[in-house]
Amino acid sequence: MSGGDELDVIVVGAGLAGLACAFEAARAGLSVAVLERGDAAGAKNVSGGRLYLEPVAELCGDLLANAPFERTVVSDSIVLTGAAGSLSVRLDQQGEQGRSVTVLRAKLDQHLAEQVIARGAMVLPQQRAEALIRDGERVVGVKVGSEELRAKMVVAADGALSFIAREAGLVSEAEPAAYAVGIKEVIELPPKTIEERFNVGGGQGASRLYLGEVTRGLPGGAFLYTNQGSLSLGLVFQLATLQRWESETMAWELVEAFKARHDVAPLIAGGKTIEYAAHLIPERGLAGVPPLGLPGLLVVGDAAGLVLNTGTALRGMDLALASGALAGQSLAESQERGLDPAVCLERYRQKLDASFVMRQLRLHRRTPEVLALGRLYERYPRLIVEWARELFRVNAAGESLPAKQAFRRLRKDVLGLRGLRDLWKLSRM
Repeated sequence: MSGGDELDVIVVGAGLAGLACAFEAARAGLSVAVLERGDAAGAKNVSGGRLYLEPVAELCGDLLANAPFERTVVSDSIVLTGAAGSLSVRLDQQGEQGRSVTVLRAKLDQHLAEQVIARGAMVLPQQRAEALIRDGERVVGVKVGSEELRAKMVVAADGALSFIAREAGLVSEAEPAAYAVGIKEVIELPPKTIEERFNVGGGQGASRLYLGEVTRGLPGGAFLYTNQGSLSLGLVFQLATLQRWESETMAWELVEAFKARHDVAPLIAGGKTIEYAAHLIPERGLAGVPPLGLPGLLVVGDAAGLVLNTGTALRGMDLALASGALAGQSLAESQERGLDPAVCLERYRQKLDASFVMRQLRLHRRTPEVLALGRLYERYPRLIVEWARELFRVNAAGESLPAKQAFRRLRKDVLGLRGLRDLWKLSRM
């Protein structure tokens, strides 16, 4: 493309947010180019996770039609871990077909890119946006190598460490307190083996979240999701506390220790690690959402800090899809005003503010502060596992712990006054 050509929209980043934006803009007849620094859309997303479909079913239904999802999640578990034991709570939901699915991002992103291309947009791999082009206060394009690509609107969908948002002055330099780091593996297993080990049927899957000893007291947790022929597993840590950690154990060694646990090793036995990666996750909630743009520029997805950790769910993909689609719709609706930058930005702000994305971030605005409490990851899981061991134990004298005494011990020794205060904080998240 020559420097003299002007597009309607340039999207920087071919992840979920960028592709959803491009899809909506392109099908409205706008000329759109998506710049992806990887070899293909999804090339940088080597593992997967869980996508909640209900929030985006109406908004992104056309884009997600016939998408290569892995398994429908019908089994959820939360596992509290101690050094020598664990306590699991499992919910089987056979009526939950289609509400949430596991995905492998490399496959999903490539499929979505094909849908975007079918709508008339260009998806350009191996194209790295290196600088913004401005005309006064307005963004009018990006530089790619020695070439200038100009457009009426630019959309920053370039991830958690968004170069575009930083250069635009919308976010400050990355601070460890604003991020978590996820270390992930994809382990290949036969589909039938997965179904037998997780007690699910064909096409059905499971999600397991682990809390406690798996992170050695660091704020964070572990996860395990079933794909069609593989498992996605790993650990997530708050970056700032990981940097301050004085242990000689490396973070990757905690992943290996997690895989070796008695309640994990049988699930992955015989599997082959086929992918491995680490990446940053925005984790400041509502406080981490920057201004959503400036004249000529919109910011979507992880670049806008739109990630939600509720303690029982880490949600980023549905928020990315929604924010991207709303940005694309805002651009489409602004055609009659010649893609006036002020109109585009205001419509995007209004749409996002009225969406489930901002409603949920506002609802959980206190969650990051509560989830930073170290005792949620060390004291409580350890004591609850020890308490459960006593609850189910019958000693040599044939004695077991009476229910009344067990719950008195839970209230007094495990929780205590501080625990009750923490429960109150959790209830207000």
